[in-house]
Amino acid sequence: MAAPADLPAPADLGAVVFDIDGTLLDSAAGILAGFQVALTAGGVAVPDEQSLRVHLGPPLRDFLTQSGVAAERIDRATQAYHDFYLAEGLRRAVPYPGVESLLQRLRDDGMPLATASAKRTTTARAILEAHGLSRYFMIIGGTDENRSTKAETLAGVLAELAVEPARTIMVGDRHHDIEGAHACDVRAVGARWGYGVGNELAEAGADWLVDDPAALGRLLGT
Repeated sequence: MAAPADLPAPADLGAVVFDIDGTLLDSAAGILAGFQVALTAGGVAVPDEQSLRVHLGPPLRDFLTQSGVAAERIDRATQAYHDFYLAEGLRRAVPYPGVESLLQRLRDDGMPLATASAKRTTTARAILEAHGLSRYFMIIGGTDENRSTKAETLAGVLAELAVEPARTIMVGDRHHDIEGAHACDVRAVGARWGYGVGNELAEAGADWLVDDPAALGRLLGT
């Protein structure tokens, strides 16, 4: 694993891209409630909350398929989730302590910021706006009909930022974030305050691991 000194100096770092759930916001309460709504709409028995927590972070449709929702009911279950989440679930999230001050410092330093989330882009924008964080980001990237994986989402964000992958850092809390970043030749910081299970961030090959937003700020030189 690289040492903090190996990170490009702030003048050479071109952009920082963040995951949202488990990285910027503790959004578990709303997501878990949405899972319950979606599984019910999909005709599947709802497991206990602890069993659901391991699915925080990955794409919703993957979760529904793994949970046994029949293919012909996936769209119905997905829509039920999004209807609930936009109406109520996103308001149950809270920014992690220190996140907003970190974003403010990065923006004050002139650092371009973006997101690459497994959420739909419209939902990603809605939750950041609801919690006063959207103003920090040049680009709010999520999934859509053309990009469903973390790598596809990040690649689209990089194209919009017009920044070289080698000058970009991705920050996320699940192995999908690390693997998606590396698929785009972007180095990745594992946020250990999020929803990662066990040693998944290290096992996924995170270039750095940080325990809280303050440590991330030090790593980024702000």
